[in-house]
Formats: sequence, C-alpha cells, structure tokens
Amino acid sequence: MMIDEKKLWSRRKRGYWEMAIKYLKLIGNSGFLFTIYLLFVFGSYYYGQFLEWLPQTFPTTLFFTVIFTWLITRGRVRTFAKPGDLFFLTPCEGKLKNYFRSALRYSWMMETMWIALVMLVLSPLFFDRIHPSGSLVFSIIFLLSGLKLWNLAAGFEEQRLQEKNRYILHTFIRLGLTGVSVFALFSLQSVWFILGLALALILFYAGYFYRLSKLHSLKWERLVEIEDSTVMTFYRVANSFTDVPALKSKVRPRHLLSPLYRFVSYKKEHVYRYLFSRAFVRSSDYFGIYMRLTLLAILFLSVVQIDWGRWLLVVLFSYMTALQIETLKHHYATSKMVDLYPVSEGYKLKSHQFWILVLGSIQSLVFSVGLLIMYSPMDGLFGLGLTLIVYVYHSFIRLPKRYMV
Repeated sequence: MMIDEKKLWSRRKRGYWEMAIKYLKLIGNSGFLFTIYLLFVFGSYYYGQFLEWLPQTFPTTLFFTVIFTWLITRGRVRTFAKPGDLFFLTPCEGKLKNYFRSALRYSWMMETMWIALVMLVLSPLFFDRIHPSGSLVFSIIFLLSGLKLWNLAAGFEEQRLQEKNRYILHTFIRLGLTGVSVFALFSLQSVWFILGLALALILFYAGYFYRLSKLHSLKWERLVEIEDSTVMTFYRVANSFTDVPALKSKVRPRHLLSPLYRFVSYKKEHVYRYLFSRAFVRSSDYFGIYMRLTLLAILFLSVVQIDWGRWLLVVLFSYMTALQIETLKHHYATSKMVDLYPVSEGYKLKSHQFWILVLGSIQSLVFSVGLLIMYSPMDGLFGLGLTLIVYVYHSFIRLPKRYMV
C-alpha cells in the first residue's frame, strides 16, 4: 500500500488546526482575553515589589531548575494518530519515517514557544538574582530548546517499550538527566562543561535510545492514547467557553467530597441536582478548575495592596469560576439515558442555579475570610458581597438565557 507521508501529515495537522482555530475564536470573543490582560497589568505592576520582597536566601537557581526540568521533561511527540491507524498504518510503519520526523519537528517548535514564553516571564527574576545579561537569556533559551528536542526524541523511542514499569523508569532517567543539565545551565557552569554535557547526552541517545527503534516496534495504542489526551486537554479548556460535544471527561472517585451530596434531598425534582453534584465532584474538569481559580485568587489578593484592585480581582475570579460551573449544562448532553428521566428542562435549570449559588457561597466565604485575615473586616464584607452579586447575576440573569439557546 502506497502512502504519501507529506500529504497525510499536512492533512492531519490542517484538520486539527481548523478545529482548534474555531474554538480559539470563541474563546477570544468571550472576554477571557480581556481578563488575562487585566491580570497581566496587575502582575506587571507588582512584579518589582515582589522581587524586592523576595528574600535574598531564596534558592533562585533551584527554582529555575525545577520549573524548566518539569517543562522540558513533560510532553510527548504529537503524531495526530487516530484509532484507525492501529489497523491501517501499523503494516506501513517502516515507510513512515518522514511522517514521524515531521511530528518531531512540529512538537519541538510548539514546545520551544512555551519554554521561551516562560523564560521571558521569569526573566526579571533571572536578571535580579542570577545574571543581568540579556544575551545570556537568549543563549539559555536556545540550549533549553535543544534539550527539549533531545527529550522529545528520547521520549518517542522509549514509548516503544511494552512493559509499563520500564516505560516509567526511562521517564525518570530522562527526568534526572534533564535536571542535571538544567541545573548546570542556571548555575552558570563553564562553556566547556555545558558542551561536554551536550555531547554526553547525544552519545547516550545514539547508543541507547536510538537502538530501541531497532529492537522494538511502535506501540500505536500508546500513540493514540497520547494524542487523545492532548486533544482532550484542549477540549477541556474550550469547554469552559462553549459546548464541546467531543469532550470525554475523566471520572475520579473523591470520597472526601461525598458529604456534598447531602445538599441533595431525595425527590423526583432533584434528579439533576444530584447528577450535577456527581459531575462536579468526580470530573476533573469542574472541581479541579474551581479549586485552582479559588486558590489563585487568594494568592493574588494577598499581594494586591490597592483597595479597588482587590475588588476587581474578586469580581474577575468569581466571574471566571461561574463560567466554569455554567458548563455543567452540557455535561450530560451526549448521554441519552439522562433523557429518560421524567423531569422537565425547568428542573434542570433550577438544579443548575442551586449549585451555582452553593458553590458561589462557598467561594465567597473563602474570599471573605481570606480578606478578613489579610486586611480588615470591611474588606471581608466587601469581598463577600461582590462575590455573591456575581453569582446571583449568573444564576438568575445569565444562566436562564443559556438554557433558552
């Protein structure tokens, strides 16, 4: 069977980005970018104060090492693999070398963009505590990019291993080697030491990781799993702003949160109230985002000293959290079994309103107590009132409009 690798790769990449751009436009039109812009303005204003407050004993080199070791070790080669490839492309594996080289180049470019972005954001800390040279920052970005290429190439070969224990062990080996290399960069070791380390990594890849491709075939199931996980991560972000029918949620048992179900009394009209409670607690899409936004808000509130700035942050974070809870409306959209319950759409709306108010009240109490401890009782009352106003607006004005669509 003849396969045009170039056309296959181009078609799959184009198909993914056509879908992604459609959702990115919706995210851009949602006002989310304006929120990010405001947070960026706040962050820029307080960055200098944060650096002055940061103790001189802060382990800056270790901090950079941990951040970039994680960034460089994480991530896999995007192959855009599909379930059907298990049957149709497996026999042609030997003829797809250019396809996988394109996948490696694409993944490397995308990951390098993230590395450069994080390094530029952290550059004031780098200049203040490590070295004031701007050219050194770009040199480090270049070397980190090369280290990322090594990790992607080695990671692609190690995924050929069948045994999960060996697969995990190899990931930890890469993590250790990457950590040593990143530490050498940020501790400003000599050029010769860095070059020797780079040569050692290249020889190790050629002598060990590359040999895996000669000994083991590709594990297409794992390629499909990696691609599916990457796409679902993007869908989870997009689902915060619009309905994503293709989203598949991961269900996690969280026994410590089971008492939340006690908010729901056993009644026919409370069917959706119970279903929404289970979806929120057991799905990583809602509970995880709710917790992260709440904790992030407390972190921002702890450093902002301007009164109106704190009020604006309270409104922004409660608004963003309410947007996440709104998406519960679509959680059971693809489940036909739910349609069998003998309850009207009106009960679904009331149940959704109930949980927006309950979760909003919990968050408002967290904000209020945090502001009370960090500032004053008046700040706590303002935080409580503003958060509740946002959630009442979402529950009784915005949400009914969403159900009419």
